[in-house]
Amino acid sequence: MNKRNVDEIPIACSLSAANLAERQRLWHGLLTNSLLAREPIPGGLRLTVRPGTGSQLNALVDLERDCCPWITFAVNGESVTMTAVGDGEEALRHTFTVI
Repeated sequence: MNKRNVDEIPIACSLSAANLAERQRLWHGLLTNSLLAREPIPGGLRLTVRPGTGSQLNALVDLERDCCPWITFAVNGESVTMTAVGDGEEALRHTFTVI
């Protein structure tokens, strides 16, 4: 997490349009083939994928940490908990529901 106050981090993705499309394709592939659960939680969302796909999930989360520092990610095996403050919570839920 960035050392700045989380309220100071803009709710924005730093990817170019082409890179964003590629990232969405990667997430869509993982979630279409492996998603077991998508659970709303206080502050965000938890995704759980099939056993054996945790490394793919972790690789995507590592990429997201670079372009979306307003999201806090916690990976635990085949699940990731993603949270954000303020308007970020709704943006996060929307983003990872439409992928």
